[in-house]
Parts: sequence; structure tokens; C-alpha cells
Amino acid sequence: MATYIRNIQGQPVELTLVEVDPNELRLDPSNPRVSFSMRQLEASERNEAACSLLLTSQEDTEGLRRSIMRSNGIQEPIYVRADGRVAEGNRRVVAIRAIKEEFPDDARFSKMPAWMIPADTPEHVVQDLLNEIHLGSVRGWAPYEKALQMRGLIDGGLIEDEVAERYRMTAREVRQQLAAVELMDQLYFPITADPTDPEHKTKFSYFLEFQKNGRIQTHVEQIADLPQRFARWVLDERVDTGARVRRLPRILDSAEATRLLDVVGFEAADEYLAQQHPEEHELYAVMERARSRLQAMTVTELVELGESEDRQRILHALQTEIERITQAATRVRKAF
Repeated sequence: MATYIRNIQGQPVELTLVEVDPNELRLDPSNPRVSFSMRQLEASERNEAACSLLLTSQEDTEGLRRSIMRSNGIQEPIYVRADGRVAEGNRRVVAIRAIKEEFPDDARFSKMPAWMIPADTPEHVVQDLLNEIHLGSVRGWAPYEKALQMRGLIDGGLIEDEVAERYRMTAREVRQQLAAVELMDQLYFPITADPTDPEHKTKFSYFLEFQKNGRIQTHVEQIADLPQRFARWVLDERVDTGARVRRLPRILDSAEATRLLDVVGFEAADEYLAQQHPEEHELYAVMERARSRLQAMTVTELVELGESEDRQRILHALQTEIERITQAATRVRKAF
């Protein structure tokens, strides 16, 4: 058996390469890809079969199964705890189990390579190992899953500063990640028709932006049920882009715009703001930026303008268009 010492956050861990029977392993229900769905089940239902079904139902598991078939078995070792519980490679275990069931006499799929983690390895070191494997790798966790892993490290006894160091973040950013996960788990998933639908996890960035935006958090202090309403807005696709989350503070500044977002939708709220505040309208925002930029022209730019007929032509065309629009608006106003 081959062994090697892997340095994990300064702690040496001796890993042993072994061949294991996938049917003798136990899946990890705390795996970030299935942990929330597992927690939705009754305690008596949180078993190996449920975990296997959840992993099998994920879209990329079928692709992984085909890849294992083409490769004549598992090529890259998984990681297994001393008690037989999979630390990393749960989907590969599920995929090769399915192949083994289909081809029970095929030796290529009877065993799989695994790095065995010593029994005395602290769990937070195992979690650090998973971070090193997944962060920035082709098997990298999605943002929601990465945030769950951060929460796992905190639950394992690390403090926020230690987690921040591992993820090259600040402690404040770690707190925002944890708050976004909590917001989804407590307020968003429970109101969905199917909390296990993987599409929901892709909305994590909206909840993270909600937590990061200082102006939104100021409104949270003033509007007690704002987190619940935000979860509903995301579910109903009233807020369905990061840009809309970032624009949300302007809507929340207006009671009427907020009401319109609740009962009609984002576009109605946005249109109301445009009517009340012309500078909020895209067209007028562009014009305001142009006016501000012209006002800030440097001496060098003015010299270049004076020496360039092409630049002057552009400026005169802009002036002509503004005069035309102003005259047309005056005529329309007089007509009504």
C-alpha cells in the first residue's frame, strides 16, 4: 500500500492508498451537495438510501457514470475516513455502484482507489482537506455549497478569522456568507414547492448580495419582515438578477415603489421611480453622466476638441439633437 504525507493547514496527515469496494462504503449525509435536502427528511429517513437517491438525481451524476464507463473504472482516488464514511467522492461512489449493479461480474468496476484518512485525524482537518480539493478545482463546489462548507468549519470549532484565512476572505465576508446560507435555509427553501430542486441553489448570489449591501441592511433594521419578503420576491422572480438586488435599496427608499414591487412587480416599481425621479430613468441617467463628464473636461481635452473637426462634429451633433428634442417636447406640452 502506498502512503504519503499531505500537509493540511500546517498539519501533516499520512494518507494510505487502498482499493475499496464501493458497496462497503458509507455516503456522507453532510456533503454540501445534499446536506440541506437530507435535513428536510424525518430523522428516521436520513439513511444511506436517501443520500444515494439524492446524489443519483443530480444531473451531473449521470454524466459522471458515463465517464467512468469510458475510463474503465475510477481513475482518481476518493478520500475515505477510517470508519468507511466517504469524505470526498460521494458522487463517484454512487455512480460506480450503479455500474457495478449493471455489470456485477466486470472486475473494472468491482473496486475503486481511495486515500484512507487516519482515524485520529480531527474533523476540522478533514474539512480543510476538502477545501483544498474543491476550491478552484474542476470539481469545485458551487457558491452555496462553499458557504455550507464554511458553516461546517465553524460548527467544527473554528472561529470566523480562521475560516476567513482558509478562504482568503475577511471575517466580515465569512459572516455574510453564513448569513446568506441561513437566510436561504430558514426563509427561502421552506416556501419552495421542492426544496431539493438544485435550481434553487443558484439563487445564493442574490441572498449574498442582500447580506452584503449596506443600504439594504439599513432597511432590514426598519422593515421587520424584509428578509421574508425578499425570499418571496426571489421565489416569484420579481427579483431575478444581481442587478435588481443592487437596485433594491432605491425601491425600498420609496414606500409606493416597495408596494408596487410587492403587488405588481419590479418593472412597475422601477417605472414609478423613473416618473418620480427622472434621474433614475436609464435615458436620463445616461444624459446626466454625459453632462457630468462634459463639465469635467480637462484643458488637454478642450485643446484636443479645438484641434479636431471630428470631435467638434460629434459635440455639435449632440447640441443639435438636444435642441431638437427640447423644441419637440415644448410643442407636445403646448398641444396638450
